[in-house]
Amino acid sequence: MDKIKLTAILIITAIIGITSPGYGANPGSVQLVGDFNGITCYPEDTENDMTNLGGDEWVKLQFIDEPGAPPDTIDFKFTMNGDYFPEHWGWSHLHGWGTAALGYSPPMIAAALPDSGYYYFHFNSSTYAYSLERPQSRIYGDLTSDVNVGPITDGAVTLYDSLGQVLGKHTPFTDYGYSFDNLPPATYSLYAEAPYYTDTLITGIELPQSDSIQIDIELRKATATMITSTGCERSDGQVVLNWSASTDPGFAGFDIYRGPGPEYSNMVKRNYYPITGSNGEYHFIDRGIESSEDYYYYIVESNDPGGLRYGPVISSGGASHPGRLGANYPNPFNPSTTIPFTVGSGSNVSIAFYDASGRMVSSADLGYRHAGDYTYTWNPSAAAEDNLPSGVYYCRLSIGKNRFTRKLVLLR
Repeated sequence: MDKIKLTAILIITAIIGITSPGYGANPGSVQLVGDFNGITCYPEDTENDMTNLGGDEWVKLQFIDEPGAPPDTIDFKFTMNGDYFPEHWGWSHLHGWGTAALGYSPPMIAAALPDSGYYYFHFNSSTYAYSLERPQSRIYGDLTSDVNVGPITDGAVTLYDSLGQVLGKHTPFTDYGYSFDNLPPATYSLYAEAPYYTDTLITGIELPQSDSIQIDIELRKATATMITSTGCERSDGQVVLNWSASTDPGFAGFDIYRGPGPEYSNMVKRNYYPITGSNGEYHFIDRGIESSEDYYYYIVESNDPGGLRYGPVISSGGASHPGRLGANYPNPFNPSTTIPFTVGSGSNVSIAFYDASGRMVSSADLGYRHAGDYTYTWNPSAAAEDNLPSGVYYCRLSIGKNRFTRKLVLLR
């Protein structure tokens, strides 16, 4: 009788998975699976295969994106040869943290993480020992201006991987320094921006194993960047112009010129004093308008012959043609990006792309479009502009007589 009880206890012990190190099954592969960002619970997903370092040692690098509220925890497990049962390793309270149990149920292993970011998952398929380790490489530097204004407190530096995915963002600045820590060896890009400054994009940053790279970024002060949006409303014998722009705090303002046609040389100035705005928003009311006439406007930087000149912005004597230019996705992009837009009433539509210097690099006539929502895909890699370098570009959409502009970032 005692022998029968002992045999039953041993069988039950084996079933519930209380296994000992050294049970090894010479796996042809080991997968890392879990319920956190980037890893699925499907063992047939070969993209989750771990890398064999030789012998029984396996490793996988994974980016964990905000696992949760403090304390941040993730659940994961190791599977063998693409099978869940019985060839999977999970956590057992008999072993504690650091040693898995083969075939244990539930199979999940819980870990508390100090932060989101990159982690190396190590596993030994013979001893069942596992561990998590953060990579040690680092990108850091100072963000400064070409004028002596101290730290750019409202600046931002964003880190991207080679696929254009955001890995981290440093903002706001209390001093000059920024830092992105715990990075694996790879190729990265940095994008720096701040109001009243020209954006800067740095690509092809090759980060070695367990090393640090210092990249100091200097932003150049801008007088006025490309106007990002304009609106033109007409009623009761007047035209109301609205526009948005990022300008320098010492910027003198804008002047408005109007004419019966689109030729700037035939236009006359309509304001007495430079137009200043609030938080980058500007407006001007032009009175004494004939309801049946078309009017053409230019928005011009005051007292700066080489400054920004935007136009023509057209106010039609007939019905207005409202529309909207949405945010492109993805942004940054490579090789293509999708640009959504809305046509408020039937209009001719065209689209053009400019580099940071204002040079047109691509354009397309989209023809007449009825009212509705549309998208346009820009793929420089599949067109004549294939040689465009990484950088900041601008999309300008024309819907009838209205124009809209947005900023795009191309990462090669």
